[in-house]
Amino acid sequence: RNNPSSGRITLSVTARSISSLIYSSSRKGPLIVEDVTIVIPFPKFVKTVNLDVTLGQVLYDEAGKIAKWNIGQLDEKNRPRLNGTMVLEEGDDDDDNENASSSPALYSEDQPPLLVNWKILLASVSGLNVSGLSVTGEHYKPYKGVRNITRSGTFQARFH
Repeated sequence: RNNPSSGRITLSVTARSISSLIYSSSRKGPLIVEDVTIVIPFPKFVKTVNLDVTLGQVLYDEAGKIAKWNIGQLDEKNRPRLNGTMVLEEGDDDDDNENASSSPALYSEDQPPLLVNWKILLASVSGLNVSGLSVTGEHYKPYKGVRNITRSGTFQARFH
């Protein structure tokens, strides 16, 4: 017999002040993190997922077992939260077949990391600053200004 069991997922996200960021002199106001997205890959033994978010939009790809949560803008005051339930597949519970690897509870090593992406405008992690810009051989006068953008790159969050 094949009885599905269920599971729950809860994820909250916060932005906090980062002391290693060097802000541009034109920056005013609190830290604002933009284009925040979280990709949540689910293990193969998850049949289906029902997700609800307090901020942004979440899409679940049933075939790929991946949820993508687009939060958008995040500041130090926002605390977006994702809540959901999962339907898990269970292996056969026949007495003749005592294959323990078919039980979802024993798939603890099959926990893929969350992928998190974001950017912070007018901030630099490295501390590099452009003090001047010279363009030669052009007939127009370029705008004299440089904007820093800090991007997350590939950031993984692992939970156990």
